[in-house]
Amino acid sequence: MIRTGWIMTWFVGGQFLIDGLGKALVPSVIVGEVHRLGLTETSIRPFAVLYLACTVLYLIPRTVVLGAILLTGYLGGAEAIQLRVADSGLVLQMLPVFCGLLVWGGAWLRDERLRNLIPLRAHIG
Repeated sequence: MIRTGWIMTWFVGGQFLIDGLGKALVPSVIVGEVHRLGLTETSIRPFAVLYLACTVLYLIPRTVVLGAILLTGYLGGAEAIQLRVADSGLVLQMLPVFCGLLVWGGAWLRDERLRNLIPLRAHIG
């Protein structure tokens, strides 16, 4: 279970790191998409830095819960923007939700304290 949690964590964390580094280092690649979503080019790098900081916190075992909470907020904003834009397809609209599930699933599987805090089954009696 813990190994599966780490695999999920590094899968989603690795994707986030690649995505964030790409946005921070080569923002010109996504300028068209940023304009389609109604944002300005100047917002790309600050969002990328925030995204990377949250991802790093998520990948560190001591700060996994804080990182997951911050990534949930970041992904919630991404979800809100995708829902606001009429021509975003279902895949783009659901991608932040799916990523959020992977973030929390990986954290829950790898951290016993989190499993104790949020048990999947209730003990009766």
